[in-house]
Amino acid sequence: MLLQLRVTNFALIDDLTLTFNQGLNILSGETGAGKSIVIGAINLLLGERANVDQIRQGQESAYIEGMVEYTESLKTQLSETLQDAGIDESEELIIAREVYSNGRSVARINGRAVPAALLKEIGKRLVDLHGQHQHQSLLHPEQHIDLLDAFGGKELRDVKQNVGELFKKWQDAKKELASLGKDSAERERKIDIASFQLKEIKEAGLQPGEDEELARREKLLANSEKLSTLVNQAYTDIYSGEETNHLEPLIDRLNKSLNMLQEAARIDQNINPILELLESASAQLDEASHELRDYQSKLEFEPHELINIQERLNIVNNLKRKYGGSVEDVLVFADQLEAEIERLENSEVLAEKLEQEVSKLEAELDSKCEELRAIRRDTAGNLEQLISAVLEELALPNANFSVTIHDRDNYSPGGKDRVEFLFSANPGEILKPLAKIISGGEVSRVMLALKTILARQDLVPTLIFDEVDSGVGGATIQKVAEKLAQLSGYHQVLCVTHSPQIASMADCHYRLYKDMESDRTITRASLLNDKQAREEIARMLDGASIDQVSLQHVDNLLERARQFKEKATT
Repeated sequence: MLLQLRVTNFALIDDLTLTFNQGLNILSGETGAGKSIVIGAINLLLGERANVDQIRQGQESAYIEGMVEYTESLKTQLSETLQDAGIDESEELIIAREVYSNGRSVARINGRAVPAALLKEIGKRLVDLHGQHQHQSLLHPEQHIDLLDAFGGKELRDVKQNVGELFKKWQDAKKELASLGKDSAERERKIDIASFQLKEIKEAGLQPGEDEELARREKLLANSEKLSTLVNQAYTDIYSGEETNHLEPLIDRLNKSLNMLQEAARIDQNINPILELLESASAQLDEASHELRDYQSKLEFEPHELINIQERLNIVNNLKRKYGGSVEDVLVFADQLEAEIERLENSEVLAEKLEQEVSKLEAELDSKCEELRAIRRDTAGNLEQLISAVLEELALPNANFSVTIHDRDNYSPGGKDRVEFLFSANPGEILKPLAKIISGGEVSRVMLALKTILARQDLVPTLIFDEVDSGVGGATIQKVAEKLAQLSGYHQVLCVTHSPQIASMADCHYRLYKDMESDRTITRASLLNDKQAREEIARMLDGASIDQVSLQHVDNLLERARQFKEKATT
């Protein structure tokens, strides 16, 4: 539920914080006091488009923040969406929206910036708003089938689950059949392609690690002249010396140094450790010279060896480019090709079996879809009757509510039905989609009727009603108040109202009013205690004048509300 709403520099609001309760939360106040501004702020949190005109005059930005507590079932629904967006899950969601004067807006959930589309996706699961605004689920026909199915009960859910399971089997079989090719010619084409690829790989005779060895050998051959020069010069320096420069070999010079130190050691034994190091170095240098001589003798290259290696590398790299990132990957791909060719060669029989399976599943799916449609038609008839009865209680006695069920173009996990709710408020009027109903009050009452009937099944925790009492008076408004009170037993309900009957049902009551500060109008809100709520309801009854008669009337309303809520909870 919506625990808290904070609004800053938004329209007439400078800084306003509202804390809401579970149950029925009422927002009342004079016309123009700012009730619709609060609803507009909530709409922004639900992902509606931001407008720079909403920023309070003279300010650079407007900020709205809502703290939402959500149930375990909603956590399950939202978990994957939140994880995909990198949002840390907690007991509450902190949803924020900031609108800047340059037209930019930033949305955040638990401190992480997210696109407004994600706010819409999450918001529609947290809040259903009904009234003059367009966020309400009733205006989106794609959601009508879920509302109808929620009313259908266990029998409908079981058949729908069967349809979903059959749909998945049918879809999997269709995919497998498609992978074999549409017909024998298509399968032959696939076999030809796979055989060509396999032949190309087999003829190359690849060996694991061959590409690495070829690359090493190519590098060696490409630098053979330089390598020979460097090795020869090193061997000369160590073992032969240079006569032209009268440079003795390094090993001879080292041996001379050894002879001198051996003589010195006979004088001072402390030189012995140094002598041992140089003797070891002399032996290692001698060994190194022999190794260099052997290495030098093997540095013989065939003139065409480099060309042959480069040609082989081109073949190997071409296969790697086409079939895998390494020789090993290419060899694995070859094994897969062999398996695919075998499968395709035997696919005539497999395709025939799959075609029979697809046909069988389609027949079963058609049968289950028809069974599901029959249950939906019965459910729709019951829902129409119940909605009509509630609408009559809500001062729409001539309203016509209809649930239409039409064929979809194709199967879906929920069957082949397309469901849409139609409505007309008066006799003789053509039934129209709910989105085309002009009156926000009518839409609110239709939704109130629907939500009252589906209260236990509906998973959206917070319902907001704006204009639900529009055009309603007399005894009917009492019925509207009672329906809202009933709903608040299953959902958190926020209701903007001018009706004292509805306000008398409040579990939490805010009065919004205008104030002046530094010659500027500001919207403020006051959380009313019992005494203040009694006076506010009296004002709603009789305007500015509050006398004993109006207060007595209020007391009667409050007592009636108390008795109704007490009865509703027993």
